[in-house]
Amino acid sequence: MKSLREKFGYVQENVAEYLGISRELVSMYETGEREIPIEVLEKASNLFCVEPDAFFADTPEEALAQVAFAFRKDEIKASDLEEIAAFGKIVKNYLKIKKLNG
Repeated sequence: MKSLREKFGYVQENVAEYLGISRELVSMYETGEREIPIEVLEKASNLFCVEPDAFFADTPEEALAQVAFAFRKDEIKASDLEEIAAFGKIVKNYLKIKKLNG
């Protein structure tokens, strides 16, 4: 999660607010101190526009290879993250359909 978060330019507070959890919990997920519940994993995968399995990649490069888009913004609000995640979900679904259609 950390490599994806950094790729998108988010801080732990941004991700925590979007996920509805504490910053400390985000830190624990990033260090592997805590397991990420499936509902949090799915929500985070939409935010980062990757499949949930990207969080279990062997290397940060493997996880980052799934990133379909990225952008930079200085001030990020919870409402921004909601919109980004909604778009990320659309992109993920599009990529799945495209893969199925060959």
